[in-house]
Amino acid sequence: MIPSCLVSLIVTASVNSILHHAPVAAVENTFTFYRPHPNSWKRTQCGSPSGTADIPSKWASQITAMSTPLPAYPRPQMVRHGNGLREDLTSLRDHHDSELGSVWTNLNGIWEWEPAVQTSPPFGRTLNTSILVPFPVESCLSGRVPSSSAMIIQKMWYRLTFNYNNKDDDHAQDGGSNRILLHFGAIDWRSVIYFNGQQLGNHTGGYDGFDLDITKFLFSNVTNELLVYVFDPSDLGAQPNGKQRISAIDSPGGDTYTPSSGIWQTVWMEIVPNTYIRDISINQVSTESVTVSAVVVSSSIAITTTIRFQVMDRAGNTIVTASGNPGQKVTIMIPAPQRRLWSPDDPYLYDLVITVGDDSVLAYVGLRTFDLGDGPKGKRPFLNGNFTFLAGFLDQSWWPDGQYTAPTDEALAFDVQVVPMFGLNMIRLHQKVNPERWYYHADKIGVIVFQDMPQKYTGASKATVPLFVKDFKAMIRGRGNHPCVVQYTIFNEGDCWKAFDNNTKPYYDVKSMVALAQQLDPTRLVDTDSGGGANNLYIGNVNDIHSYPYPRDPQPSSRQYAMIGEFGGIGAFVQGKEWKPNSCYAYLRVDTPKDEADAYVKMAAKIESWVDHVSASVYTQTTDVELECDGFLNYDRSNKFSVADTARIRLANQAIIKAAAAAQGVKTQKLWSEVS
Repeated sequence: MIPSCLVSLIVTASVNSILHHAPVAAVENTFTFYRPHPNSWKRTQCGSPSGTADIPSKWASQITAMSTPLPAYPRPQMVRHGNGLREDLTSLRDHHDSELGSVWTNLNGIWEWEPAVQTSPPFGRTLNTSILVPFPVESCLSGRVPSSSAMIIQKMWYRLTFNYNNKDDDHAQDGGSNRILLHFGAIDWRSVIYFNGQQLGNHTGGYDGFDLDITKFLFSNVTNELLVYVFDPSDLGAQPNGKQRISAIDSPGGDTYTPSSGIWQTVWMEIVPNTYIRDISINQVSTESVTVSAVVVSSSIAITTTIRFQVMDRAGNTIVTASGNPGQKVTIMIPAPQRRLWSPDDPYLYDLVITVGDDSVLAYVGLRTFDLGDGPKGKRPFLNGNFTFLAGFLDQSWWPDGQYTAPTDEALAFDVQVVPMFGLNMIRLHQKVNPERWYYHADKIGVIVFQDMPQKYTGASKATVPLFVKDFKAMIRGRGNHPCVVQYTIFNEGDCWKAFDNNTKPYYDVKSMVALAQQLDPTRLVDTDSGGGANNLYIGNVNDIHSYPYPRDPQPSSRQYAMIGEFGGIGAFVQGKEWKPNSCYAYLRVDTPKDEADAYVKMAAKIESWVDHVSASVYTQTTDVELECDGFLNYDRSNKFSVADTARIRLANQAIIKAAAAAQGVKTQKLWSEVS
């Protein structure tokens, strides 16, 4: 048993429209959380348990038992706030739940936790130990990292109790006007949610968020109990699990890493009106308009409320307004004088306020097109009608202290910021779906994203197929509103695609998976199989090859553009920065970071000579990851290179992009029609 301490958090809730300059009176509510004592949590070794290294990132020191991890608003493309219109709408996307007017409560922090001996819920019982949410169990910031692969926990319970003081008792179960939603950013892998003795719902999938309406189960002025059951077999299961490998705890190495089980993204509650905006869809693939729709939920039998849309520039000036009905696709033309396209050179974002009744959410739009067109020797991808060579990092987005979870929002943004620092303009997010704030940073900074579908890295079977398809649909649905995402990668190398043979339910083969991607999102290009056998089927939009360590020369065709989907893997091993001392490997080992820079600059020059027909390249990789030490950054995110070598690399990458611009192909040919 563990002692508890009392942590209280005041949340001022208001459901007035963001469009109102003078907000209506707030509904004040107090959540008092009963958390395990701060002394029950302690950061453990951020390094391989089989070694002596301890290499947390510089941001790990900001994590304490008394502070709320990752306090920023977790859903920047759909922000609610109860304090009316601000001059700086962007600041709303970064606000914390303690700020005046907040209508959300961050549940991150110390929770009770224990391995699940049985699946029957431990109602009313204090759990045996604690964990720091939202850090995965196997991370050093969780406080629960297993000491060996044999000690991995596949089944577990989380518990949090709190008192809810509702001063106005104004909730829907009493005929009131407010509801309370419970959000989970992501839980790996299968979860069941219980609240005050009731099973609220369950979820399967390690990369997508979900929410539950807890209004009618929430008690005022008495203790409320939230229980979360999680089962995660990691690589022992049939589900897509990306690069996670249980045996990596004992035997790190290769290109698979320590697992990330359990809650790994922000948990939060949100107060909404009884009629509220449930979801939004933004199609911004245009140089002149945006098409928006909103899903509205109401206890009313019929929803007849008009939805209002308001597009604003960065200065907060209204450019254009429109209206429509719930579920209706509404196309909003941006007046010509105010049209400004999103690109890496100018990542311009419009604010978009969507209002129905008493509910308003703040979103944003980046007008841009990404099309397959004709170049001098075959197909090219065109951004906003112009050929732009896309040179990027392969990014695993793994952390020495948080595993799947960056320790802070500043840390999360840093991995995006280093892309232009090295003269690049793109990230291939590899076998992982990141929290929404990561894409928000990419949208703001102006970094193109090629989004991988996480694979079942080894041992894919027929049982993998329906789980893969479910996660694939969720990935497209969950990240489709971000202008930075321009291309989906369905398969990687030989990891999964052979399990898709169309002979057993749900009857998906490789070709039908490409068709599914194009059906779900016809506005983005599709990379069928990056560097694998299914790439040789020549379906989809990309001829994508892998070549280590030196880049090879792929060819475009009349249907596909040419891309070097992975190359490099040059590694200088920096003493004191290794996950396990003297155990690193790389595809091409060199002695010093200067040697690594020299080798990369030569590879970049080779790619520069191919820009008349090659359109994209992806270097492996942004950072070292565990014992795969081929990053430009060490695993702790310190730069391997001197200022001079960083500048040399940046100039080499910019030379590729500039040479490609000079050899630009002919005008773009649309793959899809813009919505009218």
